[in-house]
Amino acid sequence: MKNLKKQTVFIVSGNTAWTKVAVACLATSFECYSFKIETSVEKLWGLPQETIVVFDKSSLGNPSSLCISPAERGGKWLIVNGDSIDEQSVAGTIALGFSGLIVSPFTLEMLPRALRTIASDQLWFSREAMSQTLKHLVSSAGSTHHSVNILGAKYTLSCREQQVFLHLLHGKSNKDIAALLHLSPSTVKCHVSSILLKTGKRSRSQINMLLLDAENHSQIRVS
Repeated sequence: MKNLKKQTVFIVSGNTAWTKVAVACLATSFECYSFKIETSVEKLWGLPQETIVVFDKSSLGNPSSLCISPAERGGKWLIVNGDSIDEQSVAGTIALGFSGLIVSPFTLEMLPRALRTIASDQLWFSREAMSQTLKHLVSSAGSTHHSVNILGAKYTLSCREQQVFLHLLHGKSNKDIAALLHLSPSTVKCHVSSILLKTGKRSRSQINMLLLDAENHSQIRVS
């Protein structure tokens, strides 16, 4: 009888204890899967399309900030142990090429189902996150919105911060943004301060450079 090729799954985490628990939980249910452990993504290049990479965000950091591109490295990438705010930037996460996201503390509970889903070429995100993403995509279109989605994922901007960010790019004042989003000027000011803090920028004028970098990155990937 011909041997079937095992499905390869990389568990990438800087937390050795968590990795052992994850592999132990999965090994009994996935006998046809080959689990490989890595502590970084340095060796993960040129992966076959069917390979799955489980990326532990809690120990390795934000993959978007680390400039990790699944499209360039190959394979199907699943972010685990994420934060609740990550679900507010799923549009950007998908745009960057990731196949799924599991928020802590549900990783071990949902990981088996997520692996099966991603192995069958489907995405794994919560219903709430996908619903929010679809609404966002329907209400906005164009390369600028696409780039804002990517920046939202990279800097973990909330949905409201992404909305404020987009209006900042259009040169709107705090007063204008407050009127457009039905917020108080003080609330908009807080969102702007948060955006500057998360992106490491000192002024509004520097924000446009972020958009330019994101659009250049997107064009490079397409070409």
